Amino acid sequence: MRHVLDHLVETLNRDESAILCTIIRNTGSAPRTSGARMLVTRSGALAGSIGGGALENACQARARQMFESSETFAEMTFQLTATLAAKDGLICGGNVSILLMRIEPEQHPFFVKLQETYRSRKRPLLVTALAFADVPPQLTLVTSDERGELPTDIWREILRQNSRHTSLTTYAGREYFIEPLLNPGTVYLAGAGHVGLATATCAAFAGFDVVVMDDRAEFANRSRFPKAHDIRLLSSFNNCLPKELGAEDYVVILTRGHLHDRNVLAQALNTDAGYIGMIGSRRKREAIYRSLRDEGVSEAELQRVHSPIGLDIGADTPEEIGISIVAQLIQTRAGTRQ
Repeated sequence: MRHVLDHLVETLNRDESAILCTIIRNTGSAPRTSGARMLVTRSGALAGSIGGGALENACQARARQMFESSETFAEMTFQLTATLAAKDGLICGGNVSILLMRIEPEQHPFFVKLQETYRSRKRPLLVTALAFADVPPQLTLVTSDERGELPTDIWREILRQNSRHTSLTTYAGREYFIEPLLNPGTVYLAGAGHVGLATATCAAFAGFDVVVMDDRAEFANRSRFPKAHDIRLLSSFNNCLPKELGAEDYVVILTRGHLHDRNVLAQALNTDAGYIGMIGSRRKREAIYRSLRDEGVSEAELQRVHSPIGLDIGADTPEEIGISIVAQLIQTRAGTRQ
């Protein structure tokens, strides 16, 4: 969603309209689940995916028809038969319903707000009231203190459910597609060397906000990390981590030396970060652990640390190590969303 949302805001900012395609129902085996989105702009540009192949081709063709007419929405249902799936090399046999909504430049403020709220800790919801009688679909941003034009009883019921998964629910005869906008997670990357660069690049591509931290200006700079959310040039690694880190924060320790690694690790263990990982051999890890134990750090606390860092895929080069680290971050993030 975030990738599509960023492209949508850019599109509207250019005063260009777009069609937002969203899977709202799926049964059986399908290439993507409900909540998957694809953006089709008037100029033909695409962002996101709802499954590829014939499914996306049909939606693109329908979007072009909508651009040439006054239609503001459409719903398409596909039965992914063995024959249709085989054409695209898929192994599917389910049904998929896709809502196509026309988004106009004057809706830009709503999507900018959605973009800003997405990164917040408010656990916002994007609620789509589906077409009902002569009323077209309507998008609403829902938080604990915001309901848009939703009736109060429906707003309260949606908040009461407190779901971390997309759902389709009926209230007063009208269907509502409810999508939690889960924070993508922030990676605090200590160390901007070769592995740090590969990890930051891969993590940003996977949708994480990346904060790069280093005490070397020639490494910690925007030209080297163009996709980073923030770059912090430190005077030292002392007190480099925020103390209020939580479950959606990931600490990746890749500094150039054992002392710096130990320093950052000690800070990380004093937070509630959802993930802590440190690069290095088992020998290095045990030396750092012994030092921390001597200062009173418990075994339970040390068990939180992923070290050696990353999934064991036989990684060797900085790029491969970066991929293994981000794979572990994705695995951790997926686990927290269950």
